[in-house]
Amino acid sequence: METSSSSPVKPRRKDKDEDGRAEQEDSADQVDEPQKKLLRLGDILETKEVLLNEAYQQPELTKWIQTAWTEEKSQGTKEKQTGAQVFSDPFQICLLPGMLEKGQSQALVAEIIQKVQWSRKQMDLYEFYQSTDLSNMPDCRLLTNFLQVLRKQVRPWLEKVTNLKLDYVSASCSMYTCGDYLLVHDDLLKDRQVAFIYYLSPWEGAEEWTEAQGGCLEIFGSDDQCFPQFPVQRKIAPKDNQFAFFKVGSRSFHQVGEVTTFDYPRLTINGWFHGDTNEAFVADSLRAFPRLNYLQPDGLNRPPLGLFLNNVYLKGATRRSIQKRIEENSEICLYEFFKREKFELARSQLLADSDTLKWRRQGPANAHNYEVLDLTTARGTILELLQLFRSHAMFDLLRDFTDLDLAGTDAESPTCSVELQRWSHGNYTVLGDGLTSEENTLDLVYYLNAAEGAAVITYLAPDAEMPTAKAPADGRRSDYDDEEEDDSVLLTITPVDNALNIVYRCEGTTKFTKYVSRNTPLEKGPVFVISCSYKE
Repeated sequence: METSSSSPVKPRRKDKDEDGRAEQEDSADQVDEPQKKLLRLGDILETKEVLLNEAYQQPELTKWIQTAWTEEKSQGTKEKQTGAQVFSDPFQICLLPGMLEKGQSQALVAEIIQKVQWSRKQMDLYEFYQSTDLSNMPDCRLLTNFLQVLRKQVRPWLEKVTNLKLDYVSASCSMYTCGDYLLVHDDLLKDRQVAFIYYLSPWEGAEEWTEAQGGCLEIFGSDDQCFPQFPVQRKIAPKDNQFAFFKVGSRSFHQVGEVTTFDYPRLTINGWFHGDTNEAFVADSLRAFPRLNYLQPDGLNRPPLGLFLNNVYLKGATRRSIQKRIEENSEICLYEFFKREKFELARSQLLADSDTLKWRRQGPANAHNYEVLDLTTARGTILELLQLFRSHAMFDLLRDFTDLDLAGTDAESPTCSVELQRWSHGNYTVLGDGLTSEENTLDLVYYLNAAEGAAVITYLAPDAEMPTAKAPADGRRSDYDDEEEDDSVLLTITPVDNALNIVYRCEGTTKFTKYVSRNTPLEKGPVFVISCSYKE
């Protein structure tokens, strides 16, 4: 159906997210700005080779760390000479301040500025810059030397400390500028045994970051099923010339908190020491995310649709045009879906009713981080809208919109799930088994108090490849080619107040909701989303 600009039924492009490409191009340009700040390093000591701090080569210190590593209740007591610390809860992690001799981190940063080429990495789980593997940098003398130190000195030392057989090391450089992050993951892939991060922050006054600057290594505890739980249990702020390492396992959940400072980037050299197949890897492959709870239509008598819906959507001609649009494109956005007064009442109630409405955080942390309403606490217009999405009248309407067997004589046992979500800074969902459609599903997404950049949903094609041979620095998944990412994107839904998005997704289609950066303006308060899924 051809529609005029005044019609609330407006076609929307379903092609690649060109805005996302523009963001990538803009972000790539921004790499120059932090590099200008990197140049202000002062006098750089001439460094011919990378040298380990002699203190860490003493047998007594090695024995101290080895003992602390094997203790089940190490609480981070500092070793007197170096300040080294070992924590055992929620998983084993060790911090080695001053790992290299004085001035060497500054020399490494100077070489990184001059010679390292950065690639922008953007996906559901992360946004940051990454270099190639250090083994592919023959022109970077100090970085190549650092890799040799990891191979020939640190690897055998770690074998003594951890009692693990370590065969080889992989490493690369990472740079996080303001707004960059890496969400919750466990680093667990087939042969990874020990993960490490070496921090580079040699600028005067910024040798050790504060939590307010972001970029912390944030450690999570986990439940009996090895799912990470909120809140964050420990934060480790970037500190120049500090080396951190931890045992990779089914509970080694961590993230890099969003960098919030514009003054300096978070620079690290990071990677893994590899060995035999990690015993936790097999068990982890059997772990599945919790799934949505689908219910039958609500059989109670509800107010008629005409009391809520914009009258244009009740007309037969409009319903037929919507059905044609969905048949052709598998999606549509219906603007001004509910009567404006109903929308305003619902939004006002959500923003004002802080005592009656009860919210809980939706986890686990490696899959979701947003708040969901306890539906039993809903009242007034909010309750009426939520009931409407489960009503027989809505199933009838969606049958007319989509021609799916959601009502009528051909309908066997249609079901739906309904959530009212609250989105604020730091919230997200990531790709995972729990968000992959096992059968054809109709999604409804309705925004209240919408804000640009908050609760943006991306749908990916069923055949989108998710390679796992090599994960990004500090991350779990493999590197992604930017063009491959674009090719997999089917649709991006951006928030618009009082607009109902209808998306028909076939089996295997997955989705994620982009991380809400702290740079996202939310002056009007959080964004609310009524998210529904229907099955025939």
